Amino acid sequence: MELTAALAMALVGVRLAASGGSMGSIDAVVSSHEPKALATARTLSLVLGVPTTTGTDLEEHHRDDVPFMPEAEFLRTVKRFFGRPDVLVFGSETAREAEARFRRGVADALASRPGKRVAVVSHGTVLALALAGANGLEPFGLWQSLKLPEAIVVRHDLTIVERLSLEV
Repeated sequence: MELTAALAMALVGVRLAASGGSMGSIDAVVSSHEPKALATARTLSLVLGVPTTTGTDLEEHHRDDVPFMPEAEFLRTVKRFFGRPDVLVFGSETAREAEARFRRGVADALASRPGKRVAVVSHGTVLALALAGANGLEPFGLWQSLKLPEAIVVRHDLTIVERLSLEV
């Protein structure tokens, strides 16, 4: 599955590189340190011919200690997590804490590469948290709408320019 996602993301990368227009070219790829994100980032970097590095604070919502849940229970829990951002619903950080951490990570990735166009490879929950507020979207709905893999092109203020996914 991870290899398939990385190869599919490479095709999205080709679309990014070829599109020019509002997106322009990508100068660097910065990834979460988590294996799936890193595999995707490395493949994207190869396709785009740009360097890849890992960044701090770009990982998924911290929930390593959460036991496996049936899908329906997991969806209810995630919906509560998004709906009560200041309450510790599950994992070791609240939604507000995860969003603040992720935003710091994105800001650090951009600040360390001034004037560069940076692709950040991360995870659905923290992406939905950060992008929902900046775009007037409901985070749970945005999270549910994410495709695997998907590239979301945003401005520095995190407003969405375009969503790219593979149509099969």
